Amino acid sequence: MKNLLDVLTSARIWSFTLVLSAICFSCQPAKAPNEPPEAKPVKALRFDSTPIGDSLKLIWAHCPADITGDGVADLVFIDNNGYGGTLCYLKGQTTEGIWEKIVIAAEAPEGGTFAQGDLECADIDFDGDLDIVAAKHNGEWDESTGNSTIYWFENPSWEAHLIGEAPDFIKDVGLVDFNKDQKMDLAAMTFETNSLTIFQQNEKADWQVVQKYTDYKNLHEGMGTGDVNGDGWVDIVANAHILYNPGQDLTQAWAEENLDEKWNTQTGDWSRNGTKSFLQDVNGDGKAEIFMSHSERPGYPLSYYQQDDNNSWVEHVIADSIPACHTLQVVDFDLDGDFDVLAGINKSRAAGLGFKEFEVYVFRADAEHKSWDPMVITKEGIYNGQAFDLEKDGDYDIFRYQTHDATAFTLLKNQILP
Repeated sequence: MKNLLDVLTSARIWSFTLVLSAICFSCQPAKAPNEPPEAKPVKALRFDSTPIGDSLKLIWAHCPADITGDGVADLVFIDNNGYGGTLCYLKGQTTEGIWEKIVIAAEAPEGGTFAQGDLECADIDFDGDLDIVAAKHNGEWDESTGNSTIYWFENPSWEAHLIGEAPDFIKDVGLVDFNKDQKMDLAAMTFETNSLTIFQQNEKADWQVVQKYTDYKNLHEGMGTGDVNGDGWVDIVANAHILYNPGQDLTQAWAEENLDEKWNTQTGDWSRNGTKSFLQDVNGDGKAEIFMSHSERPGYPLSYYQQDDNNSWVEHVIADSIPACHTLQVVDFDLDGDFDVLAGINKSRAAGLGFKEFEVYVFRADAEHKSWDPMVITKEGIYNGQAFDLEKDGDYDIFRYQTHDATAFTLLKNQILP
């Protein structure tokens, strides 16, 4: 009998405890509707390095893109941009080992070599696969002032279609549907003649020059695209000159604004006005912020510019100085919902300036993009590095060319996801 009473007594106490807990829980204050969500836990960010290419030469122009359509990124590049070469790609793979090198075009359609300082892949004809833009040129170090003849190569046949001419070696290209007609257009920027040419695609082999800027005497390299003013049309930033897209008729005047003259009023040798630019809407208001670094000289900050309530540009310094910062990408590496910045030093150029270490950083942003936690992922340099999801697993990896005269290429595989 005693054991039975003990059991009944314990049951009553347990029932009372449950009721009391429920009452206390119901008395908890409700969460304010505008209260920010709890901060996501900080995940450990790590990159594992693996070689993917060797026996390469001056592959300044390279672009990760899944041109084979197998779900794994390939690396498209021009071999030997200094003296002219071939249009190729390394066939992407998820296993260890050097990727297979495949030649797309050994020479340009009318003969001659390929060379340019930047490369992009996009679905130029909107048929569901990625195409490639490449320019015929003798090479920047061989004949920098020679004209470039621009073609696009149609995937999968790699048939070449003529786009047009640029007045010397091309430093930057941008493939964008500027007028929203379901056809990619092209912006191409050069250094020797300080030109920026915008080509509109009418048909596969029918491209027209809608704008040609030759009055900027300080264009070099460093072009980005994005919707700067939130009007729904993609704009251009070239050495911190902002060109505002007029809309459907690209022949109309593009309004112009100088973001910050320190990026385009430099004098001296060939290293003047060398920049990297990246546009990214970091706060979700529809207006792209403008990230800037100097690709050739020391003493310039890594910064981003944001418009205030009066539409004035405010500079936010991420790092006071990164010499020869020839890599600038803005993506969410750690998957916390905020945009991080990949930036790093071109090893050979910085060594020539007297530097001994060649840091590559991922700057991890806070929720407001006001403070940045620098993470050094290597001290051996990077040139025109690019962030891309190798196998579409949800995180960004880094395609790393150590310096502008390296012969090997590596992949820094993001390990934040299992």
